[in-house]
Formats: sequence, C-alpha cells, structure tokens
Amino acid sequence: MAVYENQSDMFKQRAEKDKKAGDSYYAQAMDAKGRGDDKEYKSLMAQAQHYYKSQKENEEKARKNQGKSW
Repeated sequence: MAVYENQSDMFKQRAEKDKKAGDSYYAQAMDAKGRGDDKEYKSLMAQAQHYYKSQKENEEKARKNQGKSW
C-alpha cells in the first residue's frame, strides 16, 4: 500500500503513473502506425488518450486539494 503525505500528493502520484502509461501506449501506437497496422494504432492511441485525460484530471484534483490533510 502506498503512503501519501496528503491528498494532493496522492493525486500527483496518480498523475505521474498515468503519464508514464500514456507515454508507453503512445510509443506503442507510433510503432504500430509505422508498421501500417491502423487497427492496432487506433486502439493503442485511444488507450494513450484515456491515460492522458486521467493525468489531467488528477493534476486538477491535486491543485484543488493543495494544503488539505487527511
């Protein structure tokens, strides 16, 4: 189980994980595009976009919860 200093820290860490996952899916999507696999590209790009959206949401939550404790 992860230990967080406060709510903001929790959301920041989630955002960082989402960014890493999004970057990974984006790289895989670009690789699939290079191979000419459009179906795989679209699927992987959709996953990347999901993680990037989640990253932005968690960054916003981190800002809103700045200074709050448990």
